[in-house]
Amino acid sequence: MSIPKLEISQHLWTKLIGQLRTRGKGKRETGAFLLGPVDKNAISSFICYNDLDPHAFDSGIIIFSGNGYIPLWKHCIENSLRVWADVHTHPGAWTGQSPSDKAHPMTAQKGHIALIVPNFAKNKKQLLNGVGIYEYMGDRKWKTWTANPGAIKFIEQKNEKRSNRK
Repeated sequence: MSIPKLEISQHLWTKLIGQLRTRGKGKRETGAFLLGPVDKNAISSFICYNDLDPHAFDSGIIIFSGNGYIPLWKHCIENSLRVWADVHTHPGAWTGQSPSDKAHPMTAQKGHIALIVPNFAKNKKQLLNGVGIYEYMGDRKWKTWTANPGAIKFIEQKNEKRSNRK
């Protein structure tokens, strides 16, 4: 896959940031899986972790149960989607990977992209600048990307959806 690794519309990104901000209530980490067609590296929808695992945010940090992957994979199969990336928030301006982030990728597949949004996604106009962007290289190794040029770019895209799984 050539640069960019993924594409997402600014409109969908803004919806995603809004959901992370709302679900985190400005005081806890939140996150989501970014989904897209199997054959195209464009994000078309997302599913928040707590829609798959209702207790994922209970402790203030993200603890995602393995059982949450069952409805995720089912949703992907039924809608011909795949998980291209994941995103989660951190409390402050630091968007580096914690030891836990590095050791436990949400999807341990080579090429998977992990994004970290600062300040619990409180900035309503948060763009990719300032977001930590990491590509999983396998064997617990990661590549760090910058926003521009980087692993993700904004595009115009139609027919975007946010899954409403409850």
